[in-house]
Amino acid sequence: MKKQYNILLFDLDRTLYPPECGVWDAVGDRIHTFIQMKLNLSLEDAINLRTRLREKYQSTMRGMHEEFNTNDQEFLEFVHDINLNSLIPANPALPKILSAIPQRKFIFTNSITFHAVRILNYLHISEFFEDIIDAQNITPYTKFEREAFPIALRLLGDPDPAECVMIDDEESIVENAKQEGLRGILVNKQPQQNGYGHIQIPSIDQIEEGLRQLAD
Repeated sequence: MKKQYNILLFDLDRTLYPPECGVWDAVGDRIHTFIQMKLNLSLEDAINLRTRLREKYQSTMRGMHEEFNTNDQEFLEFVHDINLNSLIPANPALPKILSAIPQRKFIFTNSITFHAVRILNYLHISEFFEDIIDAQNITPYTKFEREAFPIALRLLGDPDPAECVMIDDEESIVENAKQEGLRGILVNKQPQQNGYGHIQIPSIDQIEEGLRQLAD
């Protein structure tokens, strides 16, 4: 008998659109600008500080808050205020692809709801997602930490983890989900970035094939 999965957790950035779009680079530039503005640093020093904070705290936001008492909401809104029209290509096939998948769908992102809503509206797929679990919902953790997943499941009403699937472009995040009892699908064109041997698809357009493999 094939396994059935009732809840799909979709990552946002670099999963629902191609990673080469440059959205994350644009957000990164905004992070550097935020650090420069708040701490009066050069660009080089801001980049070095961001690298250190991410290594120590798993996220720049957490590091800025812990060491410099910055406001998380201000940080998140500033760094995600980017021009989507110049970055993300249209994907007219995506609404049809998502509408053909019967499972309940949620966004689970290290970004914020403000950014997620903009992406979903831009891609014309808002109607397919019941809710958004964002960075503030899982504070003080990020999806790069296993502790974020029990929090997400509680927000979903404590479903059986085995009935849930994390769909993400980061293999370590998919692995964290699996360690917490969920299943996972890696959305990534690069086979060498799949050291854990996850079920892998090259883009979100192949999500039905990924789910088929998962159910076999």
